[in-house]
Amino acid sequence: MPLTELPCDCCGASMQTGLRPWHFVCPGCGLERSTLEPRINDLDTIDEIDRERALAPIRDRNFGVLLAWIGHYVDARATKARRPRLLDVGCAHGWFVEKAQATYDALGLEPDEAIATRALARNLPVRGGYFPQALRDDERFDAIVFNDVLEHIPDVVRVLQGCSAHLADGGIVVVNAPDCRGLFYRLSKLLCRLGRTASFDRMWQLGMPSPHLYYFDTRSLAQAAGAAGFDLIAERTLSSIVTKGLYARIRYAGNVSRVRAALIAGAITMGVPLIRLFPSDISVWVLKKRGG
Repeated sequence: MPLTELPCDCCGASMQTGLRPWHFVCPGCGLERSTLEPRINDLDTIDEIDRERALAPIRDRNFGVLLAWIGHYVDARATKARRPRLLDVGCAHGWFVEKAQATYDALGLEPDEAIATRALARNLPVRGGYFPQALRDDERFDAIVFNDVLEHIPDVVRVLQGCSAHLADGGIVVVNAPDCRGLFYRLSKLLCRLGRTASFDRMWQLGMPSPHLYYFDTRSLAQAAGAAGFDLIAERTLSSIVTKGLYARIRYAGNVSRVRAALIAGAITMGVPLIRLFPSDISVWVLKKRGG
């Protein structure tokens, strides 16, 4: 029998059934969540070469912007004898770790065994395993970063509490995640209400090894942060549209035809100036431990 309600992971209110049997919305803090089940290491539906080609352009651009922004909070902690330590949780192919190495003593954690092996083959500082179990008790970091990762991990408050034990004094947590206020997510919800569920399902990565469990906004993430002993101290958006590689990005999951992907990519490319007037689908939040 399908669930009709469940407690919100951020504020504890009773969530209500949403647009799909697995989709729920919190009337208290606005959190959206799913009951989809991650199947990392059990389900292989993505061509990782295609995925890397598809995501590299937008991630390369946004990671540069993100690292510069993180530097405002962390770089002052550097000394001649010590570079700030940065942890990238769920680092995938190690793109962010690779870029961060220029400034930070960086480490990546990746639970997908095959992807971690690919990153290690490139001599990147990546460790296989889950957060925080893969860390030693004494490991501390000046920045713990979740790049498109926190929304995939069950029990968001517990995960943030795990960060607390591995932050250096004055360290920060950085959450880079899809935002439920974004234009494309809102459009997918509208289409879903009209009976066209494909875009909404894709937004939640239905059928993929690591589907979305959450969609946050500032209110719901601040609620989760507060419950874990953190304050939200800053936020910004990142671009969700980079025209380079857009066709590959639409196609890599294998559930959109070539013709349809070309039409969608063309329409989005022509509409970029207008799209940028609306809320972005990617937000970044900086959290700091209370008293830290």
